[in-house]
Amino acid sequence: MNSVIRFLQSRLGKKPASYMPPVTRWLDGTLKAVIEGAITAEFVVRPEMANPVGLMHGGLQNAIIDDVIGMTAATLGKGGFCLSVNLYVDYLGKASVGDLITARSTILRKGKQMLNVQCELLDANGGVIARGISNLMRSKITAYEPESMLPH
Repeated sequence: MNSVIRFLQSRLGKKPASYMPPVTRWLDGTLKAVIEGAITAEFVVRPEMANPVGLMHGGLQNAIIDDVIGMTAATLGKGGFCLSVNLYVDYLGKASVGDLITARSTILRKGKQMLNVQCELLDANGGVIARGISNLMRSKITAYEPESMLPH
């Protein structure tokens, strides 16, 4: 098991810690499952995530999808930060303030430099709220070292 998976698994069931990226903290999700190439997380739709009619704003659906896809790419433990090349999102359902939604991601294809990753946002009944697919490129940019964040 690589250090990224160990770190993310140490966060299962917990809210984002203060040292995690600001957007991850603001989205305030809870990791439920982490394996190489796949992540499941839950989010509660808060009032500040809603559009004027009380439904979850599409831009925030996109933000969750992008954040979870990035974490999923990192589970490969290959080193170097993965940069999004594109992100396509289909908005297929809705979520209201107070709803618990689930994000489920999986790596669809791994190449030497490129990854293709999908993430779905699901409602409490398993209906698809949104589906995003992204291509990510491995870079030489280094991110934080997960091992240094594990409790001693």
